Amino acid sequence: MADAETDDRDFAAWDHYWRDGRLASCGGEGGAGYQSTITEGWRRFFDSLPGGIRILDVCAGNGAVARVAEAVARERGIVFSIEAFDAARLAPPASGAGGASMIHFSSRVSAEDLPYADDSFDVVVGQYGLEYTEMDRSVPELARVSMPGSRVRLMTHAREGVVVEAARRQLEDARRVRGSGIFEAARALAETRADGAPEPELQALKERYNAVVRDLEQAAATSVEPEIYSNTCGVLTHALSAQQQVGAGTVLDKIRETDENVKVHEARLNAMQRAALDEAGAHALADRIAGLWQQEMRVGAGRRADDALFGWIIESKA
Repeated sequence: MADAETDDRDFAAWDHYWRDGRLASCGGEGGAGYQSTITEGWRRFFDSLPGGIRILDVCAGNGAVARVAEAVARERGIVFSIEAFDAARLAPPASGAGGASMIHFSSRVSAEDLPYADDSFDVVVGQYGLEYTEMDRSVPELARVSMPGSRVRLMTHAREGVVVEAARRQLEDARRVRGSGIFEAARALAETRADGAPEPELQALKERYNAVVRDLEQAAATSVEPEIYSNTCGVLTHALSAQQQVGAGTVLDKIRETDENVKVHEARLNAMQRAALDEAGAHALADRIAGLWQQEMRVGAGRRADDALFGWIIESKA
């Protein structure tokens, strides 16, 4: 039962995350030069591929990798057919490129049970996705739908890397917000105000709420993710200030929604930490892929310009 509840929470976390049209799952969590370094690696890879091929983007989110492939193809005057799937419900932003999109997005597709025919794809790619799946099932499925000799390039979270380290600190922030009592204090103030309680009682609850806000504002000063503090406090304070105009029900709904937003953020960060591979795990995954694809694979460390590790890159040697 606990595993099912974890799965449901993880699905909710990723549905919630992608619905705002985000492209990448980590934003700037790797620090300066993180996204540009990743993008350049993908550009070099797609630059080496011929036109007319079918590419499978594994656990694609809203298509960060797929859009790099499409951009490279357009620059080269060729066409890729790109199938981008994810178990989450996706909301990819509209492509800014002219002409028909080369990318077909599919939501609610499980990597462990793919709806594609055998030998359907010439290339398999993925970024921060495959490691979240049940790899004993998903990796053979990817091999099944791949053509013999297909190219593979995957990037996984590195347990030792800066992205996962940033997630650990963000998780501490999320837990601090939820453990601060701010949601309970806001709820008590809204409900007591709606009941028409006397002013001394309301004043005591206001002081309790304001004290929690001050504590969180102080915590934000040394936080890796100060926005979680400022956004939470800002949304709740604004809702409480508008209670006379919008009514207690609307305010309580906003408190519940904000609480849930922090919970799903926490669930996403927990999922990342569970999924991240250490170096031995990355090599074990590469060996498994090599055996199923019948080709040599290499494992590389994805690093920023300052040499900080942000992921493991597993790719075909050919």
